[in-house]
Amino acid sequence: MFEFEQALKGITILVLVILLLGLLIRKLNQPHFVAYIMAGVFLGPFGIRLFNEAPTIQRIGELGLVIHMFFVGLEIDAPSLGLKIKKPLIGLLSQLLLTAFFIFLAGTFAGFTFQQKIIFTFILSLSSSAIVFEYLKKNNELHSQLGQLTSGILILQDFMIVPFLLIINFMGSGELSSAQLILGAAVTILVILLFRTITLKRKLHLPFPEFIRKDHELQVFLGLLICFGCSWIASAVNLSASIGALLAGIAVSNITEIHWLQEKLMPFKIFFLSLFFVSVGLIIDIEFLLKHIKIIVVIVAVIFIINSVINAFIFRFLRFTWAHSWYAGALLSQIGEFSLVLILAANSLKLLDTYSYQLTLNVMALTMLLSSGWISLMRAFIFKEKSHLRLLLSRKKR
Repeated sequence: MFEFEQALKGITILVLVILLLGLLIRKLNQPHFVAYIMAGVFLGPFGIRLFNEAPTIQRIGELGLVIHMFFVGLEIDAPSLGLKIKKPLIGLLSQLLLTAFFIFLAGTFAGFTFQQKIIFTFILSLSSSAIVFEYLKKNNELHSQLGQLTSGILILQDFMIVPFLLIINFMGSGELSSAQLILGAAVTILVILLFRTITLKRKLHLPFPEFIRKDHELQVFLGLLICFGCSWIASAVNLSASIGALLAGIAVSNITEIHWLQEKLMPFKIFFLSLFFVSVGLIIDIEFLLKHIKIIVVIVAVIFIINSVINAFIFRFLRFTWAHSWYAGALLSQIGEFSLVLILAANSLKLLDTYSYQLTLNVMALTMLLSSGWISLMRAFIFKEKSHLRLLLSRKKR
């Protein structure tokens, strides 16, 4: 009974803090994930210590990431993306090569090992799908030309988690078994075939359509079964669970009988995704952050600038205007949630020392926390818009 009351107390305080911070964030016209991360920092083991078991919250948060990727898949126009895959692929490969060039150049002066250069290249080349999709959706830009290319690059980035993890595992163990290679190749082929089937066939149909169409409650559980079932299968074959959810969402978006499912599952997404961002806040070590604040701030600033510049030039090469190219660069400037998967894998294989691991975790979390502010700043500068904060201040003066 005591443990149950403690759990109720924790949930109540968490919801209250998120609500209060959410009201503040809304006043500043910032996305809600900023409030979720701040709540994690405040309530976590390096704040008031209401939640000391960060791994537990992190596991629950991973469910939120799975549901989020399922919703991303629901919103993707797969046939259109399949026909326009060339530009996202060029963008992804260019980004990876330019990021590797920067990391290997900077890493030579910083004294990185070859393994660290590879790991940091992978980490820096992945942006946050959760943050960017929410920002694009908030500004009604998801289906714009820029939004479609950005979405395509993000989806391809998410698929890259598979070869990235294989390479990290190889570096950690010193060998890559034939079974792993065969499994990786088989999974890749299956994913390509599934994606090709979805893109070529615009609409899919479920068995017993009349029965399913009449029972909305069963449709909700059918949607959850498809989401978590595909995630489980993907995880079982050493593919990211979130990639399985993404493919499930794309498939469901082409099923006519449950086209309204997105609206019904929205509360699940909001709740679990908020816990994922809370878990990001939980890993920010305030003591480590304050002790190494100068180097962390410099690294975060450099990452924002370098990623913005790299992606801006890529979008310009793909014939966007300079204004939209710089805006796209800002959108893709943060380090993403899948980079957290990579850094945890690298740490478990002893590829990073404790200092590098903690430094990277704090830098990653801060780029996610501050990315909305960076995007808003760049957007205001590029398109000559007044920021929401300046508008509020000007109203108060009147």
